Amino acid sequence: MLKAYLKEKKEIFESYLEEKLSEISYPERLAEAMKYSVMNGGKRLRPLLMYMTADIFSSDYEKIQDIAVALECIHCYSLVHDDLPAMDDDMYRRGKLTTHIKFDEATAILAGDALLTHAFSIISFSDKIEEDKKIEIIKVLSDYSGINGMVGGQYVDMESENKEISFETLKYIHQYKTGKLLKAAIELPLIGLGIKGEAKEALLKYSELIGLSFQIKDDLLDIEGEFEKTGKQSSDEKNNKTTYPKLFGMEETKNILNGYITEAKNIINQNFDNGEILIELADYIANRGE
Repeated sequence: MLKAYLKEKKEIFESYLEEKLSEISYPERLAEAMKYSVMNGGKRLRPLLMYMTADIFSSDYEKIQDIAVALECIHCYSLVHDDLPAMDDDMYRRGKLTTHIKFDEATAILAGDALLTHAFSIISFSDKIEEDKKIEIIKVLSDYSGINGMVGGQYVDMESENKEISFETLKYIHQYKTGKLLKAAIELPLIGLGIKGEAKEALLKYSELIGLSFQIKDDLLDIEGEFEKTGKQSSDEKNNKTTYPKLFGMEETKNILNGYITEAKNIINQNFDNGEILIELADYIANRGE
């Protein structure tokens, strides 16, 4: 069920994403780099989470389409900058050359900058998002993608290279560097659809758990994964970064991951009668790359 669902929703999203990106045309090479960075494959987990959230409440996608494109632009900008020589210095992303290798460093930096700002432009000018929801969406998105979210987590991750760090610091890195945008993928459509109360709180807790699980699984794949399956080469060992396996060992890391996944699934089972797809997603995150 999940495989067919993801394929269908990914096609819907990428069709709309391509339509929105076609509005970018000049400067031509910069526009090309932006499109390359976004249309360079990828699981589209964040927009797919938005569709799953909308489906829980039997809502159509009209109110969340532009939010999904904006979030994906921010995610992709972060990958472009993360791959730069000053950061992780990676040559491949999603099995293809990274943007700075395909183009050049300056173009990659500007493409990332442009994707970040374009995300907020999409939301601001959207005729699909209710006007009274736009400010709240922008508040959450800017907070979760900036120093209080992804960028803050990325900085602590960078500062932690070649150092022994505590479990609390490692958890902070995972919760903020990766987890905040995954949380946004559920929180933003809830805002767009006007969902509040216990259902919102349950889904936000679920999003935090799968955000942590996603990054822990990444740590495991950096050791066990193959380039052909993951589409990237590990830079954690090269940059001497602390990871869950380094701190706890492989078996205990897998136990921690399974604990988070079980808790996430229990939240859905206890709060929603139609949450099967979110339960399957949790299992997918735990088992991806296998």
